[in-house]
Amino acid sequence: MSSAIQPRPYQVESLEAVDNHVRAKGTNPCVVIPTGGGKSILIAWSIQQWKLAYPKFRVCILAHRKELVSQNASEMASVWSDADIGIYSASLNRRDQDNSIVFASIDSVYKRWGEFPAFDCLIVDEAHRIPARGEGKYLEFIKGCRRVNPSLCVVGYTATAFRMNSGPICHRDHILNEICYEANVSDLIEEGFLCRLRSKVGDVQPNLTGVKKNSGGDYIVKSLADAVGSDNLVPMAIRSAMKHIEKEERKSVIFFCVDIEHCKSVSLELAKNGMVAPVVTGKTPQVERDRIASMFKAGQIRGICNVNVYTEGFNAKRVDCIVLLRPTLSKGLYVQMVGRGLRQHEDKSDCIVLDYALCIIEHGPIDCIDQGAVSLHRCGECGDVFSRALKECPHCGREVPVKIVQQAVETKERERRMHEAVPADHDILGGGVSILEVDDVTVSRHRKAGNPDSIRVQYRCGLSTFREWVCLDHVGYAQTKAKKWWGYRFGRESEYMTVNLALTDMMLADRIMGVTKSISTARRGKYVEIVGYEIIAAGKASVKKEVTQR
Repeated sequence: MSSAIQPRPYQVESLEAVDNHVRAKGTNPCVVIPTGGGKSILIAWSIQQWKLAYPKFRVCILAHRKELVSQNASEMASVWSDADIGIYSASLNRRDQDNSIVFASIDSVYKRWGEFPAFDCLIVDEAHRIPARGEGKYLEFIKGCRRVNPSLCVVGYTATAFRMNSGPICHRDHILNEICYEANVSDLIEEGFLCRLRSKVGDVQPNLTGVKKNSGGDYIVKSLADAVGSDNLVPMAIRSAMKHIEKEERKSVIFFCVDIEHCKSVSLELAKNGMVAPVVTGKTPQVERDRIASMFKAGQIRGICNVNVYTEGFNAKRVDCIVLLRPTLSKGLYVQMVGRGLRQHEDKSDCIVLDYALCIIEHGPIDCIDQGAVSLHRCGECGDVFSRALKECPHCGREVPVKIVQQAVETKERERRMHEAVPADHDILGGGVSILEVDDVTVSRHRKAGNPDSIRVQYRCGLSTFREWVCLDHVGYAQTKAKKWWGYRFGRESEYMTVNLALTDMMLADRIMGVTKSISTARRGKYVEIVGYEIIAAGKASVKKEVTQR
């Protein structure tokens, strides 16, 4: 790679996983990388790798907004200055067709597939935007391109590999068929690649009783706007938020609002409290939107209020505070909003999320955003909200009064179970074991400096992902455990199996999926760990249970 920037370990794993998949499998893979994890540069590195190996290789990178088209093209140019880059986007006044690397807006090209020379590969950025039913403009363009090249490959990149109304975006009957690599938010924060997030639940929250839902399962905007605009809620929430913002000396703040009127009310109230935070919505003229975004990124204005504009593709590294004023039942939208604060910047040590929309209560705290259901605790010293499984506040270090909190959680759990027809299988208490059916499995090579490589196995159970590492090349207990893990599933081949040999099998994920009925998980401190499995014995109808040794 000619780029001066060297890939991070998880990026190396991702590049290897997608390259192996494209070369050896006949399905369309998806790469899941958290916001701030470097999707644009990964796309650029993959394209450069393929172009250098096959100079005639042609690729089209699709995005749904001009900002993403421009951002991805710029990243490609920075990685490879000699790349043959073209742009096809009406809003950017570019209609390049003959370049071998074309960055395009799906709205501009979906009916014009016949105007381009044959592509070998299509890459879809923000792939969760592909609708599950019908698959819309993307499917129309892909079908057209396949008429020209039946061997066309499609690769997706996203931070959220699911849609609220239809679940995972990867399915054998969808455009994208399987996840070939997935990086986890918590892991990248712990490894120092993403900014650490803190969260506070505000003392002012909307009453969502009676708010109507749409066919996709989220709140109807008009009904939601009525709820957040009632009872002097905006002035109270803004006054509360500003106390935290000033106390924490936050310099770059994004406010997420429900609709245009709500956004204007928030901006006006902020002005009364001494903060300039312009309104940006879908109705804002493009020139004005670009001007406001540039000022905000440069630190010339402290705040910005928006409605569904900066949930995706907005690269503002300075953001050190996110204020949630828009309730949502969509985990994907929640992740996207919070993700605006994950990028690192020299002027910030962390990013604080202030929740005035019941989002954290609905979806879980930031420190375990993708680790299943957890109970919450508010620190009595600093007010931060985090998982009750932690023994102390990660911000101020105050010890958590475990007995008091556990009693409250147990009471809440008893009340919940009394009102359910069927008790939930997932134990809300931190030490409980949950049995989860496995919906999908992915495998990839895991590299760690100073250690032999291992195999990272990821299990997707509903909308949550759980992972473990099979250390076949290690020595001592780690290798013994890995050989036992392998032998339990695949028999005597574990005696000679190595990481390299295992990963030559492109069907490995399918083989693991085929013998794994369910996994058992439990919270161990901050993290949820896999503590057992239900394994379907090869060639038998019986089920074996394996429990990990601790």
